[in-house]
Amino acid sequence: MKILSLAPLAGPGLDALRSIGDLELDPWNADRKIRLLPPPDLLARLAGVDVLLVEADRVGADVIAEAGSLRVIGATRGDPVNIDLQAAADAGIPVLTAPGRNADAVAELTVGLVIAVTRGIVHADDDVRAGRWYTEDGIAQQRFWARELSSLTVGLVGCGAVGRATGRRLAALGCRVIASDPYADVDALHELDIEPVDLDTLLATSDVVSIHALVTDETKGMLGAEEIGRIKPGAYLVNAARYAIVQEEPMLEALRSGRLAGAAFDHFEGEFLPPEHPLLSMPNVILTPHIGGSTDETVEHHTRWMAEGLQALLEGRKPPNVANPAALPAFLASR
Repeated sequence: MKILSLAPLAGPGLDALRSIGDLELDPWNADRKIRLLPPPDLLARLAGVDVLLVEADRVGADVIAEAGSLRVIGATRGDPVNIDLQAAADAGIPVLTAPGRNADAVAELTVGLVIAVTRGIVHADDDVRAGRWYTEDGIAQQRFWARELSSLTVGLVGCGAVGRATGRRLAALGCRVIASDPYADVDALHELDIEPVDLDTLLATSDVVSIHALVTDETKGMLGAEEIGRIKPGAYLVNAARYAIVQEEPMLEALRSGRLAGAAFDHFEGEFLPPEHPLLSMPNVILTPHIGGSTDETVEHHTRWMAEGLQALLEGRKPPNVANPAALPAFLASR
């Protein structure tokens, strides 16, 4: 079996994949550069390949239709938006996924952003570097007055793997943690000291609103002017999920007016902000460049899960995470 990985791989799962087949490892981000293959180049690389593992490369219907030897696709991410799942199902090609691979990594960044934005850490660092100890607003110890985590209620909008991992950490630090997620297991939330509430209650009572929902037709822009208007005055917004969950203009207005005391973001549409974007000039906002999942362990997790999923398929079992289960009967029949 020939396996081509355009995704980075590491850890024990790498040896497991090598024991399954002939592995060629050529990640899209090797040498800290970006190289995503256009369809013709990807097809050329797929000659004789049985298993393709990708993280960022797009595998469309055209590639799937012409890749004659391809039997399995692995998307080393939770949401395989770069794969045409229907085309893969029609071709009898299962698509393996790695949901939750970066849950702990994103949760840790979220906790860091909560602390940084509520304590003014980034702005305080700027003041030290600029020699601003005393200003017209008082000495530094007066300007950066804050509250301790144990006094804060943090509301999680969405409570999947990342939300639960975040909530568990914040509860351990003394926060009251509440969550709004119509699909969450209520009993599982209670076991993590996370209190399920409706969205209106969350917005009205949270000192920090933290976004953890996936972007779907249901959730895109779900926090608009009406919802932001219900947020507790003086609360903070932290979004280490996707920027599109919150409508931009009412959010910016809430930051300008002070209804939101501050905000932190780890993602933007198009991955970066243009130089004139209003967020760049707001001192009460922290901006990070989509680094939530950028850890060694994230890669080790998805490597292991790709190996486990592939091994399950080869043994005639249903993998733990397959995005298009309709492809399984045809795949298993062809073994």
